[in-house]
Amino acid sequence: MNFIRWLRWVVTKIPIYGQLVNSSGASFRAAINDLFITTLFSLLPLWFYPIIVTFSFGAPFWSTVKSFVSGGEFFIYSAALVGPLIYAITKNYGEEEDRNGARADGVFPKILSIQFPYGAWFVLVSILVCCFAAIFFGIMRANSSANLPIQPEEETLFFVSGGLYVFTLSCFFCVSVYRLNLENTPREFGRDTRNLMDQWEHRHD
Repeated sequence: MNFIRWLRWVVTKIPIYGQLVNSSGASFRAAINDLFITTLFSLLPLWFYPIIVTFSFGAPFWSTVKSFVSGGEFFIYSAALVGPLIYAITKNYGEEEDRNGARADGVFPKILSIQFPYGAWFVLVSILVCCFAAIFFGIMRANSSANLPIQPEEETLFFVSGGLYVFTLSCFFCVSVYRLNLENTPREFGRDTRNLMDQWEHRHD
């Protein structure tokens, strides 16, 4: 039992993913639904047309999909996915105080003042994802139109783009889980308070 408790404590120290072990099952299920819907509709241009071509003309499905993303499109999707994460974390869970100690609205909060699990990590990771996506997407486009001093393999860049997108999806999933945990915590406290009041009112029944 002590080993399991120690292992659980070690897992909680992992950046971004650590607090998943302390999250509720309801938050997990809701976050999975959010992830599924987001992925389904955001990648619709990549899978809808290949399905039509496959059933209409018998073209290989995965080959058609790969031809759609071989130009670095996953880098663009990754950058587009982390943008809303930065906004949601800094807008709803960031705090900025003015010189009088009052909160200043409309000001981008300091990273250390973000009251969100791993808030600083998510902001930094989002910035890095956008930077890497811009660099590698530029390399892939320049590599197809000009002779660069360094010629990276397209197959390698394709797997890098896919890996970056999967990592971005995992960050989106973690943010959804933590956000739902934060939203449900006051609700749980309120339910417990109502139950306690009901018990108090009927204590002599």
